[in-house]
Amino acid sequence: MLNGCKEGFVPWAQTHWDSAVALFRQRRALIISAEVDADIVARNEYLLRMHLHVLARCDWSAPQGRKPEQVFVMLARHLSSPQAEVRCKGYAQAREMMIEGGESGEGAFAALVLFPEADATTKMLDLYHEHPKLRPQLFTLWREQGRAVPRALLNRAELQGCDEALQEAALAYAVSRPEIGVGLFRPYYAHLQSAVAPCCSGRLTALALWGALVRGETGSAEVLRRAVEREDDAEIRFGLLRLAALSADAQMLPVLRRLLEENPAQGARLLALHGSVEAIETLLEALSQAATMNAAARAWMWVRGKPLPQKPRLQMIGQDDGQGVMPDSEGARAWWSQQRSALPPEGRMLYGAPLSVPRLHALAQSRAGESGRDLLDLLALKLGRPLGISPHVEQAKRRSLLQAIPANPYAQG
Repeated sequence: MLNGCKEGFVPWAQTHWDSAVALFRQRRALIISAEVDADIVARNEYLLRMHLHVLARCDWSAPQGRKPEQVFVMLARHLSSPQAEVRCKGYAQAREMMIEGGESGEGAFAALVLFPEADATTKMLDLYHEHPKLRPQLFTLWREQGRAVPRALLNRAELQGCDEALQEAALAYAVSRPEIGVGLFRPYYAHLQSAVAPCCSGRLTALALWGALVRGETGSAEVLRRAVEREDDAEIRFGLLRLAALSADAQMLPVLRRLLEENPAQGARLLALHGSVEAIETLLEALSQAATMNAAARAWMWVRGKPLPQKPRLQMIGQDDGQGVMPDSEGARAWWSQQRSALPPEGRMLYGAPLSVPRLHALAQSRAGESGRDLLDLLALKLGRPLGISPHVEQAKRRSLLQAIPANPYAQG
């Protein structure tokens, strides 16, 4: 009998419950952070599953609550139960809570992502047809689970005229599926190749362009440049520029330099993601400018693989502004002068070494958060196909899926 599983040990069960709630909150923060070691997230997930394992075997009345973290732990306890009947009831309750929506629905969604139900396609399709408001969330759930759904749900005729949220979720799902060809995405950016009016929103166009780029569609880089030129929404435009940086499009460097001036944090991040000689030398210049040095220093981690050291800030004579520190731009220049000669003209620098598929393969297993997402997308671009791996998937599953992909794409056949 595990500690905390008998009524006489209720305080132990409460401790497991409280720990699981806290770990769930921590995990949600970690997976959306800018830069985090994947081992930290993996440790969090291991501990979370350990506490859920104990709770699933406790004869104990759990606290009642409707917050996402409380609903998650309550459902996850049932979904990980060794008893099939308990699991079955838990999945039924999770589906009911998704229909209910709100914070309860959020917690149910998270539980179903971590504990997907086997052979649940029919039940979830029933939800899809019977509850139209739930359809965008179901597509997102299927994407996070890596679950295949009937292709008919993705037909443009099926989605045309539907609300924007459904179209966006369905297209994001389709983009992530390796078995779906580029033909599905072409109609969404066809207007950029002619003089016709746009047939969809900028968000849908951006998603479709990523679907084309990651599948190696000829001419997609030029279409992406036109999309950047025409897009007025700042958030969508940044997403398009991220795609250009991932692709290391040299023609977009002037645009990224302007972004660095207008929004140093965004511009520095995308220049580091670009990783070319010209992009890195622009970052080095930014390290010497007061307006951009801090943003460039944060982005330097992506280039060097280590935080940029700092040095004391010099004080001007007659001024009292010399306190604090500043990035060591001289140290960065010295390091780069040693690296540049070893980098091919068209090469890219990534975490202190030239970018390559084997390096991406290894780094994608060691980083999480936004940087982990970028690494997965870079690897997909290099391989010429979607990986079908969500950046939010548990680290153990992420590593297992990545290890099934050859680190050397030419090693087999």
